[in-house]
Amino acid sequence: MAEKTAAGLVAWCKENLGMPYWYACFGQKPTAALLDQKIRQYPKMWTPARIAKARSEIGKFPRCFDCVNLIKGYIWARPDGSLKYNASQDVNANGMRLRSGAKPISTLPEIPGVLVFMTGHVGVYIGGGRVIECYGFKNVADRPLSAQKWTYWGRCPWVEYPATPAPDNPVQAPTEGLQIGDRVRVKQTGIPYYPGIANIPAWVGGQVYTVDSTHAVKGGRQCVRLKEINTFCAVENLEKA
Repeated sequence: MAEKTAAGLVAWCKENLGMPYWYACFGQKPTAALLDQKIRQYPKMWTPARIAKARSEIGKFPRCFDCVNLIKGYIWARPDGSLKYNASQDVNANGMRLRSGAKPISTLPEIPGVLVFMTGHVGVYIGGGRVIECYGFKNVADRPLSAQKWTYWGRCPWVEYPATPAPDNPVQAPTEGLQIGDRVRVKQTGIPYYPGIANIPAWVGGQVYTVDSTHAVKGGRQCVRLKEINTFCAVENLEKA
């Protein structure tokens, strides 16, 4: 089986945006037979309203998922598009967190493909303050990190991650001019937040954020973390609002 990577997990999640939430499904085609099977297996989870929604989705989508099974669907996907179930990897969201080496969300690094957790739920951080999650019996959606009260982040134990571009607990370094609690504006987009990491997307440019961490050196640049998007940014691309 091909190696599973953090970049591949992000690409898989993006590929499946809009797919419906079906409890206990990991990428199967949503059919009447599958729905009836899941209703029998998990009757308490499948309320009449959820059943009605799912029936309206039959034949309209190629795949369906729940939160943790969006991730397991990637792990179990074969190059030919089929899915190979693996009982040893069949954990729920809390079980995935226990295997992930979870750390407080306040230390979330800018590494697309790491997982973010709250009790009973998991999403995939895709960088730039965004998370793809399958939630609330709705669908697979790309949402701001701030849209949920995430409490931990971790690495999926069955996914290969690149070398961390900066320490998870960055080295502290003084930076003149900015302090915790300052309101700052991002001056440019299309350039890296700091060297070696993702580019700043257009939706961040010109927006005002709050400095919520002590200053740090990342990628050789002095940075601060922006509270609302939980992301470090080089200070030379910030101005006081």
